[in-house]
Formats: sequence, C-alpha cells, structure tokens
Amino acid sequence: MGEAGETIGEAQDEILVARMVSTGPFALADGPAILVGADGAVRARNMAGADLARRLPELDDIGSLIAEARHAGRGISAVIEQREAEASAPNATSFSAMPVGDDGAVLLIGRDVSVDRNLRSALVDSRQRYRDLVEISADLAWETDAQGRFAFVSPHGGFGWAASDLIGRRADGFLVTPPGVTVDSPFQTREARQEMEITFRRADGGEARLETAAAPLFAPDGSWAGARGVCRDVTDDRLRDMELARAGARQRLTAHIMQAIRDETDPDKMLSLAAEAVFRGGNADGCSVFRILPGAGMRLAAAVGVPVPDAIVEEMRERIALSREPAVEAYDIGAALAHQLSHHHEINGAVMLWRVGETADWSDDDARLIADLSDQLGIALHQAAAHQHLERLSTTDAMTGLLNRRAFDDAITRRLGAGGGVPGTLTYVDLDNFKKVNDTKGHQVGDQALIHLSDILKRQAKPGDLIARLGGDEFALWMDGVSEQDAPARAEWILETGKELLQYSGSPDYPVGLSIGMAVYRPGSGESRERLIERADAVMYEIKHGGKGWYRIAPAADAQKTAETPG
Repeated sequence: MGEAGETIGEAQDEILVARMVSTGPFALADGPAILVGADGAVRARNMAGADLARRLPELDDIGSLIAEARHAGRGISAVIEQREAEASAPNATSFSAMPVGDDGAVLLIGRDVSVDRNLRSALVDSRQRYRDLVEISADLAWETDAQGRFAFVSPHGGFGWAASDLIGRRADGFLVTPPGVTVDSPFQTREARQEMEITFRRADGGEARLETAAAPLFAPDGSWAGARGVCRDVTDDRLRDMELARAGARQRLTAHIMQAIRDETDPDKMLSLAAEAVFRGGNADGCSVFRILPGAGMRLAAAVGVPVPDAIVEEMRERIALSREPAVEAYDIGAALAHQLSHHHEINGAVMLWRVGETADWSDDDARLIADLSDQLGIALHQAAAHQHLERLSTTDAMTGLLNRRAFDDAITRRLGAGGGVPGTLTYVDLDNFKKVNDTKGHQVGDQALIHLSDILKRQAKPGDLIARLGGDEFALWMDGVSEQDAPARAEWILETGKELLQYSGSPDYPVGLSIGMAVYRPGSGESRERLIERADAVMYEIKHGGKGWYRIAPAADAQKTAETPG
C-alpha cells in the first residue's frame, strides 16, 4: 500500500467534504466517492458510489483500508479486486482512504484501473508470448552488431553450438559457400529479407540448410548497426524435396522405358529408346546396353552417345559379374558407372554410363538412379530377346536356321521394290535323289543331309546375300550384286562343294547331288517378283527333267519376251 495525497485529508470541515462529494467536484466523477463516518455509516456519496455504499458492509478489504487510514491518521491507497458475478473477470479499483477532521470520518475515493491493469498484463503476456513463439518456431533467433558479430542468440544456442560458442564471433564465419561463390548474408543485410536460404556449419562439422528471415538495425544517426532475424532448420525438408525430385525423375524414366517395352515391337528400337532414356536421365556422355548370352559373353545391344572404350568395358564386365551393386570407376579419360541387369534373378545383361573428362565422376545419387532403373532395363532386354525369338520362329526354318519361304519372299520383295542400280540373281537349289535317302537310310540321315547343304550354302554366301529353305529339299538364294557374268562361277562352286553330300546317298544308283536354276534380275527392267520366280522355276524344271546334277541360267526377261512374241 502507498500513501495518498493530503489535499482533501487536510480539510477539517466534515460538512464541507460531504458537500464536495454530494454536489461538488466529486459528484460527477466516474469513480465512487464516499464519506464514511466513524460509526461506519455512509454520510455522503456521489452517483458512482451508490452501489459501493450499499455493499460497503460486505466488503472486508475496503473496510480494512478505511480502518487503516483512520488509525494511521493519513491517507492510504490500495488496489482492490472485486467480482460482480462468480464467473466474471475481476474488476480492479484503486482506492484512496483519507481521514477527514478529528471525529474519525474517512473519505473513500475509487478509480477503475481494470483497463490499465489488463493492458499492462496483456503487454507482459504479449512480450512473453512473442519470446515463446520465437523460441518455438525458430531454431535460432539472433542479432548481429555493426561488426557482423553475434550480439545475441537464442539461450539454447543451435545446431550443436551453445549460445556462448556463438556470441562475439563473426556470423558469416559459419556460412558454408562453394569456393569462388559469393552469397548474400542475412547477418549483413541492409533490407528486410524473407525466406532467404543459407547453409550453416554445424558444431559437428556437418551442414544445415536454414530458411532465414532478417531485418537490418540502424543507429539514431541512420548508420547500419547490425541485423536481427530468425532461422529455421529446413535440412530435412530439402533432403525430402531432393528425394521426391529423384523419385519423380526415376518414375518418369521408368514410365518411358516401360512405354518403349509396351509399344515398340522392333527389339532393336525398343532397346535404343530405353538406352536413350537412361542416357538423358543420367546426364551422361554415353550409354551402352549389353546383352549377356550363355556361352557367348557380353554383346552390345544398344548404344547412345560416346561409346564406352572397349578396354573399360572389359574391366567393368568383371566387376559387374561379381556384384549386384553399381560399379563406379574413374579413369584419366573419364568415369564409368555400370550395373548388371537381370530378369527373374537371372543376369541377362549390363548397362554402362560414361562421362568424358579427367574430372568426370558419378555421385551416389547417380548410382542409386541406375540401380533403380536396372530392373526395367532387365525387363527390356528380356522383352527384346523374346521379340527376337518370336521373330526367328516366324521367319526361320527350325532345322537349318535359314530363312523360311515367307521371310524370303518378303525380303526379295523389299530388294526389288528398293530399285537401285545393283543386279542380283535368284537361285533355286534342289537335292537330287533325296527321297531315296529317307527311304533307305531314314529321316535322321535325311535331316543331316539338309543341314549339311545349308552349311554349304552359308559358306558360299557373301554380304547382302539371302539364304532360305523353302520346304523339303528345296532351297533358295538371293545372290546380291551377281550378274550373268558372275552367276556361273557361283553355281559351279556350289555344285563342286555339293559333292560332300554323296555320303548321304541312298544307293550308288541314286547319288545325292544338286540341281540349280538361276534367274538374273536387271535393275530398271521393271520385272516383278512373280515374273522373276517364274523364270527361275522354269529352268529348274528343265534341269530336274533333263538329267539333274547341273545348273541353268534363265534367259533375260526382255529376251524371253521377244521369244514369246509371234513373228
């Protein structure tokens, strides 16, 4: 409690004070004014004091204040809280009790201070709330001085540093920046900044990614005096963002590869599309996909960009075979990243990425990416092999591995449709007396004879030639670039080498031999495939019914037309 002023207390005339309360200066006051006699009865009151006057006998705190002032003979002041209802907030009133005269009367004057007290309390609460929110929402609150040193940090410090470790040290000394790169520092900012990201050095030597809000501080003379701000640790958020970005990239690449597998029917193009997707997704200078064939080693299936050097392929092949983990190796000329491919846990290939340059390297993220894509690439290899197998089944003869009739006819049609200035010779080859082989020695020996003949025809083949088994003992060849002048030599070589087939003869009277019918195609003649086949068939028929064991070349298409035209 404090002492009230003595102005009114010095008045000796109780009647005068009563008038001041009832009709004088206190009559219209906002707060209560009551003159209480020595007997505790209310002698006078203003309008605002009506309720207080009525309840005065019940208010012990106010009664005690009046008694204390009367006993002390001087003014006493106190703030007293009262509740108008049980659940209501208390009202705070500042009361001053001042003795009047010598007969024990006391003047009680009140002033409502609820608003002032609530504002003061709210201000205190607001400041504490602000401090609490800063501590809760920020991993580090800080302030720097004009020299850029930490002048204040959160009491708990941050990022492994105690507050005492940071105070007085240059704030920029904790920034992590790439060599030769200048970054804006929130600790030196001259303007308000929001969502500013920095990399801060942790006490354990690690790095924290911080999102910072900062504002400059200025001295009264306008000079820069430091900065103030808060930092929030977003390291986990950024790592999560990076992982989501990587997952998105993997998903897009996987979808691209799976689309190629689903939509592309050409095996080679399918693998090329898959290799290109990995090439671009891996930011590589080159990408090679290899197929591993049982007993045949590793064979290139598709390549994009700069080829991986053969010596490096061979070295990486050994590492791929021994581990299912990505293999990374740096060389003087570049860096290689390789991973084995598999389908249903069976190794069926490998992928190699190549970056050129002495400083080239591959990161852990790159290795994870290629590991994630390896399953899809393994599926692509398997799918391509399945396509090629089906294509071989549909286009080749199962016994000899040569083209079948349909595939040969399609190939001849494409050759003739392409036009150009290169001739070619359609050649039919039949085994003579083959039925006798099957009848006397059995079909197994007959099959051996057919396979042997296919080997002879393969041996004489040149680049661009086509070889087919049309069915039974009938074979066909397309001798690319062979003209009328070249055809006899090719036919005679086949006949001479064909003597190897005599061992399969059913009897000396029925020796196995060859009959050959040939028709030369002249570029620009306009001859159709059907007409070319007819000419080759015609001379084959003549050979078969004219003694066998030799060859015949059909007359040229224009000469045959002339011979068939009536004179």
